[in-house]
Amino acid sequence: MAIAKITREGLVSIAVLVAILWGCILGERILTRKTTIETYRVMRQLRYMKFKRHIEPASQPAANPPSPSLGSVVG
Repeated sequence: MAIAKITREGLVSIAVLVAILWGCILGERILTRKTTIETYRVMRQLRYMKFKRHIEPASQPAANPPSPSLGSVVG
């Protein structure tokens, strides 16, 4: 003797909701995997940019700098 019956519409709605739930779970896993890969790519790019950085002089050095010993002494 059944206390409650599940109708066909009830079974269909349960199946649809379970399918939506599994779709959300799989979508979350895919999204998490892509963001993890993107994070690793950005970190690798930042590390490369730090290695690539170098200091450039403010101006070009003089071709023949004057010798301090040859200059005139005042005083």
